[in-house]
Amino acid sequence: MQSLEQAIQSNQLLCAGLLASRHSVGVDTDISDCLQQLDRWARQAQIHAHISQPDHSAFLRLLTFFYQELAFTGAHDSADTCQLNLLHEVFAYRNGTPVTLAVILSHVAQRLGFNARCVNFPGHFLVRCDIVCKEDKALPDSFALSTALNQAHCHKTSDAEHKQTHSVMVDPINGHLLSVDVLKQKYFSVIEDIDNECMPKEALDPASNDEVVVHMLHQVKSSLINAKRYEHALRSIDLLIHLCPNNPYERRDRGVLLHELDCPQLAIVDYQYFIRQCPQDPAASLLAQQVKHMDITPPVMH
Repeated sequence: MQSLEQAIQSNQLLCAGLLASRHSVGVDTDISDCLQQLDRWARQAQIHAHISQPDHSAFLRLLTFFYQELAFTGAHDSADTCQLNLLHEVFAYRNGTPVTLAVILSHVAQRLGFNARCVNFPGHFLVRCDIVCKEDKALPDSFALSTALNQAHCHKTSDAEHKQTHSVMVDPINGHLLSVDVLKQKYFSVIEDIDNECMPKEALDPASNDEVVVHMLHQVKSSLINAKRYEHALRSIDLLIHLCPNNPYERRDRGVLLHELDCPQLAIVDYQYFIRQCPQDPAASLLAQQVKHMDITPPVMH
């Protein structure tokens, strides 16, 4: 857990995600093979996609290489599939969720000099790439998003060439560039639409490393629970509690798993913590009644 925290704090998101996923299923935490694989993909992209500088056309070629040559693909609903949620498995099978694919794509892009980062967009992780180009250089039609986002996300530098930074948003499931209209549609499909409300520019801000790792772990936990791999799910919840020690809902979930694993005394501790912290939650009264009837008599040893 210490190494996970160190990776997060030292801005090594890929390492942190790999450590979290491997620890969750009890796999040896040596992640060097995955890191070497990512370097190989970046070198292949540089050669086969002819990427010499991080401009807009090179980014398009990178997306084509990533989703066609490397054949990465994904699924929006993957709660029942552990393989899609475990980052080290995504390296092996090239099939993942929005967040796992966003992490890999953004890091391949970063190896090639692109300013690409993950975005925890409501309901769906995205990849944002900020591309510097000359003000008088026209962008392809597929980059119309950049022009539309100028007010919120573009700035001019003070150098003589009058450069601008254009933000491009990518769906990591398939590599499609997302227009402002599509982003707004996705945003208000999750967030309740209020009359005359605009999508806030903060919705497209890059996510912090711990935010990405916590999101991945939530998906890992859910998929492991659905697969009834409770002991592994318990490992992922322990990581979440370590990263979010004041979250009573993680303690509640751990209590449920401990109860399922026939550890009632430990489960009661977590249940009681949740009840104290969230007395108004409907689950609190149900758990309080359950605690009263739980048998915590230690087994008789013969």
